[in-house]
Amino acid sequence: MKKVVTIVFAVLYFGNIFAQTVVNKSNMETEVVISKYMADSLVVIAGRVEKQVIPTRYMEQTFICKTDTLKGWEGIEVSLYNYKVHGTDIIAKVYLADADSRKIASWIITTCVSLTGKLSKTNSDKLIKDIRFASGGQFPVLGMVYEDMYGTGQKCYLFKDGVTVYLADVNIKELSDINDSTIIRVGKYARIISTTREEYISMFGEADLEGKKWLKVVREEYKKALLSDRNNLILSKAKNLLEF
Repeated sequence: MKKVVTIVFAVLYFGNIFAQTVVNKSNMETEVVISKYMADSLVVIAGRVEKQVIPTRYMEQTFICKTDTLKGWEGIEVSLYNYKVHGTDIIAKVYLADADSRKIASWIITTCVSLTGKLSKTNSDKLIKDIRFASGGQFPVLGMVYEDMYGTGQKCYLFKDGVTVYLADVNIKELSDINDSTIIRVGKYARIISTTREEYISMFGEADLEGKKWLKVVREEYKKALLSDRNNLILSKAKNLLEF
């Protein structure tokens, strides 16, 4: 009996090692392909992002300051802006962590290759279009985001960590009034491509993303993305968007 158990254990152990080796090899091959497309296509796709996405950033109007000490974002530089709300005399304020065109292009390349094994214009155009429509590539870290989503006039949405949040008292005096103690509900969609909890779970497995826990996941994923060529929030959304 002991011999049988030993054999079974050995089979499982070496089987797991073999499976992990296959996964590692596959990941390495994917990274090689990504590197190739980065060298060949980054400038081209960045140019398309610069032309199609960046001009839609309506909140990047009056720059106030940069800081890397905002709570939860320590070490990551975010920018504070004032902007005039279209069609009104309202001046809104927001902290943004907006990636430049090259960074967004690198996320698009990595996403396409990771999911489909290649970079096609159809898929890269799809991601550019969806990013433009969802956010203009703007990531509101903290503040007021005005949108006329339904053609009925501008409405203020409060944001924290790239997600709409709801407070008991919407008449905030300072941006610091938007915090974990005042938030009573957290929205569904995460910037910059309207990723949902369900899409993230579908990509990365079960996780507790209820309420404010979603804010933490989005914040940490986006912070990692700013420092790399991979954005897991875009990957999660693109899983059901791209042509394979």
